Amino acid sequence: MSHIENLSRLSVLSGEQRLPALANLAVAFAVLVTTWDKRRKTRTHLAKLPPHLHKDIGIDAITARYEASKPFWQH
Repeated sequence: MSHIENLSRLSVLSGEQRLPALANLAVAFAVLVTTWDKRRKTRTHLAKLPPHLHKDIGIDAITARYEASKPFWQH
């Protein structure tokens, strides 16, 4: 199941009935950790991407290095 599907299911869940405050915090925390993990994986893959493929994703080598060097918590 993809990250987007999970978020969609969470929005349906929260739209049907109000969740307790602790559940809302748990969901928010889970979404945050998932977002951080996705950024970490994406940046790791970007760092390993061969330079000749940068043009295929619409960035140059300098931008790729900059994006790959950002910490996972930074947008």
